[in-house]
Amino acid sequence: MPATDPRVADAVARHAHLRVACALMLLAWAATCLWGAALGGETSRAPAESGGMFLQSPDGATLWKQTLATVAADWPIVRIIEPDFAATPPREGLIESAWVEPPSAGQTPPGSSPLPSQAWSPQRQRVVVRVMPAAEGAWIDAIVETQSIADLTADRGPGEITLTGGWQTDAAPGATDNITTMLAARMAPTSDPVYALPPLDGPGMLTPRNEPPWARARYPRAARFGYKVLEDYRNFYSCDGLVCLTAAFGAGALMANTGFDTTMQAAWQRSVVPTDLGTFFADCKDIGEGRYALGVFGAAGLVGLALEGRPGADIVGEWGSRSLRMFIVGAPPVYFLQLATGASRPSDLSSAGSQWKPFTDDNGVSGHAFVGAIPFLAAADMVESPVAKGALYVCSTFVGFSRMTTDSHFPSQVFLGWYLAWASSRAVSGTEMHFAGMEVSVVPLPMADLGGLAVEGRW
Repeated sequence: MPATDPRVADAVARHAHLRVACALMLLAWAATCLWGAALGGETSRAPAESGGMFLQSPDGATLWKQTLATVAADWPIVRIIEPDFAATPPREGLIESAWVEPPSAGQTPPGSSPLPSQAWSPQRQRVVVRVMPAAEGAWIDAIVETQSIADLTADRGPGEITLTGGWQTDAAPGATDNITTMLAARMAPTSDPVYALPPLDGPGMLTPRNEPPWARARYPRAARFGYKVLEDYRNFYSCDGLVCLTAAFGAGALMANTGFDTTMQAAWQRSVVPTDLGTFFADCKDIGEGRYALGVFGAAGLVGLALEGRPGADIVGEWGSRSLRMFIVGAPPVYFLQLATGASRPSDLSSAGSQWKPFTDDNGVSGHAFVGAIPFLAAADMVESPVAKGALYVCSTFVGFSRMTTDSHFPSQVFLGWYLAWASSRAVSGTEMHFAGMEVSVVPLPMADLGGLAVEGRW
């Protein structure tokens, strides 16, 4: 056939449209994933590892100046590192005072607890304040470090102590006294600061988490995948899952066995197919080809296994694993229900049409709509941004619309294929939550001269 044949040119143009559409959707997925991660980072209020408390303020620079002035009122400042509230990630600020001799017995250093009098053993103190910028405020952690010659030379024998005219500046810090609460009370006596809780893995906080069932397997990564698939099936065929599945197929039955399907299909062919939107939908069909999709899902999962521990590889691997498990869970009911419904295609010109006649035909559920929705629904479950989730949910319908555009499936068949992909995604997400676990700590919390109860959860 000559290269100038109009059919060849049309096929080339359609494949070009397909490549462009696939590239745009992949870029959109990557952008929304990154956007969701960025949005999650911007609103974080996570405290520093050492703890502290969160002070709210609409202006971070003003809060920093207030902290600096409060510390400088009692301590001679020798080192200042200003925080950067606008940087990504924000840069921590630091205030260090000079080493000073503590007051004599009967007096108390600013913000610290009284010290016993040790006439022969000189002591010195300094204050260190860290300010970590966060959304709508900052985390503040303040400590007073105390050193004494007796402590620094306790491991030396008689005659090994050399007295010099000054202190050794590289000596290790001695005892510390946390003054964060007192500092915050002086800065904002009428505000309600947010207190950091003790670490969840601290003594008496929580019992150790049970190890996952695949931890002692000979091949733990393969066992992990197998255990998760079993849990996926339990979630999919749970009572709640079966109730929702029954309701969805009841809706599909009404669409297929009344005039809804034929009316909607005819309207779609008249109004959408001749337009550019119809051309775009038609070019999305190959995204739902199982022979392509399964290879992509498997390759992404292998990348995650080979490069486990790297942030980018972990994201790709989780997406591939979720997508592959969604196919494993949803494919058997798709195949069975295709036969059980027995509906025909619009293009078959069958007298049955969209009506269900069990085991007469095998087109009652759109397999392309099922496979084409999987990658987008898996990505939607991994992002936090509602905008990103919504965009990915919209993209998950494109392949289903392509089947209506090419007159390959009725609306009810597309709906059922998409629903089975969505039900599979819910089952997989439930498995991830099940094995991720959640830790909750409830502890008494002193707040200046008051008391309270604090609750913290991590998952």
